[in-house]
Amino acid sequence: MNSRFLLLSAGALVAASSVQAQLLNESFNYANGALETVSSGAWTIHSGTTALNIDGGKALINQGDSTSGLADLNAPFAGAVTYDPTTSSDSLYYGLTVNFSSLPNSTGSYFAHFKSSTTANEFYGRLGASTEGAGAGSFRLAISSEGWSAATTTESPADLSLDTDYRVVVKYDMSTDRATMWVNPVNEGSTSVVSTDAPGYAAGSLIGQFALRQGTSGSPAGFPGILTIDDVLVGTSFAAVATPVPEPEEWAAIAGAGLIGFALWRRRR
Repeated sequence: MNSRFLLLSAGALVAASSVQAQLLNESFNYANGALETVSSGAWTIHSGTTALNIDGGKALINQGDSTSGLADLNAPFAGAVTYDPTTSSDSLYYGLTVNFSSLPNSTGSYFAHFKSSTTANEFYGRLGASTEGAGAGSFRLAISSEGWSAATTTESPADLSLDTDYRVVVKYDMSTDRATMWVNPVNEGSTSVVSTDAPGYAAGSLIGQFALRQGTSGSPAGFPGILTIDDVLVGTSFAAVATPVPEPEEWAAIAGAGLIGFALWRRRR
């Protein structure tokens, strides 16, 4: 059999299995504007009022200072699936591509997390940034199980640069109540950091959304900087979120190309 067809078929099978394990696949292919509007309600505001905008096909976190009132939004898991963190032993993962154009401050703050169904700030696997410990002109990413302060966050030791894409993967393990973070991982065995703070769960709390945040934390106020987020994937395995994959309609085109390739190969035979 033609090797090109074999490779195409194998790639499609691997990607299909990853898609099946996904709970959210968001590439932000919308017109510029407020995310809750241009997404036709796929994302909804749960805090704040000043828009979180789409800019050039990416979500813009515009928090380069301690301004309050900026909108935070969430998107539900596919099929309205939810997880009870008090009884589940599953792990949830999210992956996203970040690019910072402005540095956070030394206190920093978080900009992405899982969200529960309660009205309280039940946010888990919080991902944020600060300049604490970083070299001049650099920043570091940090993770927490739930809280956000100098005492509750765990930093990646890597100094990161502005205007550079980084693929970040976060795991929230509901059997240990801890979050793990990778930056530009090759696989799940790549260097990672693990949160140390212990979360609390409100009665009836069910994890069923992924959220983006524009906001400040701590005292004195910390902010995460200005950054874009792209290619958000949420799933139940590392492989499902580590690498951006095409949208379903794009896979349909790929599958069609595979069938055409197979037909051509049979014809040549």
